Amino acid sequence: MAKIQGNFNWNKPEVYTSFVQGTDALAIYNALEGSMKNGISYDADSKTLVGSNVFAAAKIDSLLMPLGIRVANLKDLSRPEVIQMVKGKYYTDAPTLVLRSRDDSYDKNLPLIEQLKGLVEQANGRLKLPVMITGFDVKVVENDKGYGIALVPRDDFKAVEDERLKGTNGGRAFSEVDESGLPIFNDDGKRTWFARSQGLSRLFLNRVLNAYSINGLLALSNGDGRVVLVTQKNLEGKI
Repeated sequence: MAKIQGNFNWNKPEVYTSFVQGTDALAIYNALEGSMKNGISYDADSKTLVGSNVFAAAKIDSLLMPLGIRVANLKDLSRPEVIQMVKGKYYTDAPTLVLRSRDDSYDKNLPLIEQLKGLVEQANGRLKLPVMITGFDVKVVENDKGYGIALVPRDDFKAVEDERLKGTNGGRAFSEVDESGLPIFNDDGKRTWFARSQGLSRLFLNRVLNAYSINGLLALSNGDGRVVLVTQKNLEGKI
């Protein structure tokens, strides 16, 4: 009888996931500045970054990109590997902004909207709203009437135009998403898409697995937030 060694056709996960937790978490926390750090803390006992806002998500995404690691994007937020981490416990921001109009009831968002208007027009050749914006870093700036934050477009900067981003689609149901992570609306869906009607908003997954693009308070964070990391590489728990 041949020696049995466990050589079967094992299912392999599409991605490996982690919170910002472990040896490198403190260095990540210390790299956050200004509004990136609003509501964010570091728990030394568990070596965990606590809290989540879009500025922190964007900075961490940019810091880890050279290592083949990303902060969970909109499509990742529908992966079972990510869902099981946050379900019933946490919310998590994608490093993503949604721009729906040139004005905003939150004055703090206006400087970023002004900047995004130019970046989107440069990337797409026009400014047609709404758009979902990814591929940006953030930096602290002085004498700013908003969050004290400027957006820095990366080589992968993208502004995706899509009618599903319109505020009129807020409250629609979905279960599946497309390649960009946007919902495929279905009246029998088990999840809900929430959308703001104007201005600039962040995009996050909440603990009951709904997708929230309704929050215009970009630097808001609390203890239920966690930044989720994703990689295709098996880093053997080194994150």
